Amino acid sequence: MNCHVSNMIWLSQRSHTKFRIFLLILFLIAVELMQPTISCRTQNCSHLLHRSLKLTKFMNWSTAELLKIYKASQGDSTDLICDMQMDNVPVSTISGQSIPERILSIYTHLKEFLPHMRTVMEQQKDLEPPTNPVAEGINSMITHIRHLALKVNCFLQMLQPNIPIPEPAERPTGIPTAQNIFQQKAYGCIVLSRLQELLSQAVHEQKSIRSKICSKRTKTLSLN
Repeated sequence: MNCHVSNMIWLSQRSHTKFRIFLLILFLIAVELMQPTISCRTQNCSHLLHRSLKLTKFMNWSTAELLKIYKASQGDSTDLICDMQMDNVPVSTISGQSIPERILSIYTHLKEFLPHMRTVMEQQKDLEPPTNPVAEGINSMITHIRHLALKVNCFLQMLQPNIPIPEPAERPTGIPTAQNIFQQKAYGCIVLSRLQELLSQAVHEQKSIRSKICSKRTKTLSLN
C-alpha cells in the first residue's frame, strides 16, 4: 500500500513538473507572438495576418496540450465527462458567407469563450490547491484569447472601417448557478474541447483568406 501511495505521489510530482515546463514554453513563445497594442490603422495587413496566424497556431497547439493535462487531472471518468452534451457552452463552428462575416464569427466566438474560461479557471481553483497548474494554464490562455481577439478586431476594422463591430455579452449565459463536482469537471472539459475546435478552424480560415484579404486591400489603397 505504501509503495502504491509513493508511486502515486511520484506520478503527481512528475505531472506537475511536466506542466510547469509546459507553462514556461507557453510564456516564452507568447512573449514573442504578442506585441504591444498598436492602432489598427497603422497595422500592415499582411504582417497582421501573419502574426495572427502564428498566434492562432500556437494557441491551437497549447489548448490541445492543456486539454490533455486537464483530462489527466480529472480521474478515471474523463472519457465520460468529456462526451457529455452542454447547450450553455459556446459553439465552435465558424459561420458566414463572406470573408467579413466569417472573421466576425471568429471574433464573436473568441469573446464568448472568455467568460466561460474565467468560470472554468475559478472552478479549478476551488477543486484543486491555489497553485493548481491547470488553473494557471487556463489563465495564460485567457490572455492569449484577448490578444487574438484584438488582432481579429483589427481585420474587421480594415475590411469595414465604417461599420460598428457588435460585441457579445460579457457574462456567460446559461451556466447553472450551482454545479456539482462532476458537472464542473464536464463543463471545463467541454469548454476546452470546443475552444480547441474553434482555434483549429480559425487556423484553416486564416490560411484560406491569406491571399485574398490583404491583396484586395493593397489594390484598393493603390487606387486611392
